[in-house]
Amino acid sequence: MDFNSSRFKNLMRQYNKFDVIFEEGSFGAEMYVIRSGRVRLFRTSAGEEIEIGILNEGQFFGEMALVDNAARSAGAHALEDNTRLVALDKDKFLFLVSHQPTFALVIMHFLCQKIRSLSEALFTTDKPPSLIGTKK
Repeated sequence: MDFNSSRFKNLMRQYNKFDVIFEEGSFGAEMYVIRSGRVRLFRTSAGEEIEIGILNEGQFFGEMALVDNAARSAGAHALEDNTRLVALDKDKFLFLVSHQPTFALVIMHFLCQKIRSLSEALFTTDKPPSLIGTKK
């Protein structure tokens, strides 16, 4: 999927270095694809920011809020001036997922990678938590 095409031009958002894209715990209405620049994702624990990752051109983030309608699990801010992002709201996201199978597969692959990574991290502890059927 080419997010550089002119049809996505009106969905462009521009941020400068350290501008907040979204805050951890906020409810999100958009996911983002990085057209230029870099974005830092982080969580806050005991008042300290813990870096989750640095994302570059072509990568995306914020998709979980569109899938599960839950609060943002992390915060995001721009690391460079003139960071340009394509912002996809839920309607556009659902349209792309239903009409562009390649886009849907990319999203599924990315979410699977997240689950696999979290699963590996959880099972390095002495007593891993039960992951299935524990929601109360």
